[in-house]
Amino acid sequence: MSPFDIAFQHATPHGVLTAVHIPDSSDPVPERVLARLPAEEATYARSLRAYRQVSFVGGRLALRTACVQLGDDPPAILPTELGAPKLPGHVTGSISHKRTLAIGMVGQSRNGTLGVDLEEYAPTRLNIASAILTEAEQETIRQLPEDRRWIALLTRFSIKESIYKALNPHVRRYIDFKEAEVTPDLEGGAHIRLNLVHSEGPFAIEARYEWFQGRLLTSVRARPHD
Repeated sequence: MSPFDIAFQHATPHGVLTAVHIPDSSDPVPERVLARLPAEEATYARSLRAYRQVSFVGGRLALRTACVQLGDDPPAILPTELGAPKLPGHVTGSISHKRTLAIGMVGQSRNGTLGVDLEEYAPTRLNIASAILTEAEQETIRQLPEDRRWIALLTRFSIKESIYKALNPHVRRYIDFKEAEVTPDLEGGAHIRLNLVHSEGPFAIEARYEWFQGRLLTSVRARPHD
């Protein structure tokens, strides 16, 4: 597959997902690729440099293709002041990218706002545990066999990244990793306990995770609790 071609498309419980190949390179994105974006998006992309430009273009192509699969064709998707993709009000979406792959997931806003995250298995970084996990989560990880600790940590880390993106439209601030406690189950879901420092909410929140092709994909859907 060539750079910026579709890698795969996937229907998930939270929304429609598209993945796009991106080059592991800081070279400028070719004009023929920028021409696939609406004019405003292409202009914004030209203002970016190196991998920021590559990941922006790949993410927008992924998100736009996912929108089409949902039956939508939005205008230029520019970033909000907090960096999230600005979509029409009836659509919610999120983007993530890792080295050679960018993903975009979209769904209907009436079902809740979305956050998505993509992580690669390697390299192992167990030293991030104290910055990412609550004391209770760290104790849970310590009790696991050594060969399971990194995957357990990575799953929690990725779900917390997705939580931040899903809650961003509601709280409009940075959310620390320790403001959420995540307990993954064995069926691709997780229990989430929020402890937001500004007491926003309450929120109904649900998480999904799956492993594929050497990567971990997580998504979170959130909405104010009725």
